[in-house]
Amino acid sequence: MKYACQYAIVRFMPFVETGEFANVGIVMMCQEAAYFDFILLNRVRRITAFFDQLAPKIYRDAKSDLKNELQRVKENLQASMQANDKTARFLFQELIRTREVMLRFDEPRVVLTNDPATKLEELFRFYVERDFVTHDYVEQKLEKQVRSLLIHDNLKSNYRVGVAKHGAFSASFPFAHFDDSGEIDKAIKPLYLAHDDPAQAHAHGWTWLGKFSQLQKSDALPKDILVVAEAPLPESGENYAIFKQLEEDFQKIRVPVIPIEQQLQIKQFAHIQ
Repeated sequence: MKYACQYAIVRFMPFVETGEFANVGIVMMCQEAAYFDFILLNRVRRITAFFDQLAPKIYRDAKSDLKNELQRVKENLQASMQANDKTARFLFQELIRTREVMLRFDEPRVVLTNDPATKLEELFRFYVERDFVTHDYVEQKLEKQVRSLLIHDNLKSNYRVGVAKHGAFSASFPFAHFDDSGEIDKAIKPLYLAHDDPAQAHAHGWTWLGKFSQLQKSDALPKDILVVAEAPLPESGENYAIFKQLEEDFQKIRVPVIPIEQQLQIKQFAHIQ
């Protein structure tokens, strides 16, 4: 049996003046199944990366207050939904009504499901964790940022797509400079290393480290390579520790890693003598 469930996206909007927001949670009510629950984002790295002038404590405190409110609503809704009266719908509408607060709700939506708990998790992964975003997607965005930097300093014409290859090993570079003999002598490789899951960052970084190491052993690796990385914030704990370890390992094969925010260093590297 499928139930019609109402849900709303929780949005964090600390600056009303700009209208900017980040999706940070989902609340769902399914009266026919006597179900109400919610999921809120615990990690603050995305919040502080987007609202870089905001102290992490501001989001944590606002989330804590909302979580307490949602717990109280959940307790009140259980009895109303089981009694199948109109109070449950009223309480849900009152919960998600528009308010001038940092954590607010988007317009309610309806979804059909035979498993409300599983659907809630799916909605959270889609709207908050953006599980449809792949490595290719985020690295294409990073590549666009690097391209904009090169265009701004009139450096883009020095670079084109190139591939270093030897046997079964190859590495593609969206920004490669070729010497007079047609060999790549300088290259820039954007890498996304800011995954929420530290294991993903470790695996992705080591994949490229392995490629570079094997090509270097065969003298097929360009002599001058820069990795431009989307890096986690220092306060992200294990994520940042893994990034620093990868940075050190790349340095051992003479491949520096520079976060995308360090634009001056990227431009200095990109200049052709």
